Amino acid sequence: MSSEHVLCLHNDSENSFDYVVDALMEVCEHSSDQAEQCAYITHYKGKSELKVGSLEALSVMREKLEKKGLIVSVEINKTAY
Repeated sequence: MSSEHVLCLHNDSENSFDYVVDALMEVCEHSSDQAEQCAYITHYKGKSELKVGSLEALSVMREKLEKKGLIVSVEINKTAY
């Protein structure tokens, strides 16, 4: 799997913590601990990295998370270069 891109979650004031955790577990296949950690990082830092991979795979996850009302982006993975 390519590691050129990263899927990022951005903080919002619309969705509950539990809702975000459930969405990350469903769409990104995170464990509950992993999803909670990402949600906490996003809450306190404004953004967290969810997954690293190919643009194609991450774009599918981005679309699913956006349909759930989350703010996400796919960015170039600066650590891959």
